[in-house]
Amino acid sequence: MNDNKTDYDEFEKLNGQPVILFHGFSGNTLNALIDALKQSPAFSGGIILATTTPTSIQWKIKDLLKELAEERAAIKKLNRKRRKD
Repeated sequence: MNDNKTDYDEFEKLNGQPVILFHGFSGNTLNALIDALKQSPAFSGGIILATTTPTSIQWKIKDLLKELAEERAAIKKLNRKRRKD
């Protein structure tokens, strides 16, 4: 039961942001997919786009989501700092 609570907490860190996780695409194909998604009227800037790495492919999904949430928070903090400077 405690493990389910941990999983839920990791999802909460994403604040309901959807995640699209890509795996097995070449660089050119991945870039084309991401470009097409971003040009879609249905695309929301709040979607986290990520790709697997040789390291992350070994992780549990809850650990990957936690890492994505932490990266997202760090990027937002950096962007706020840049706007102030």
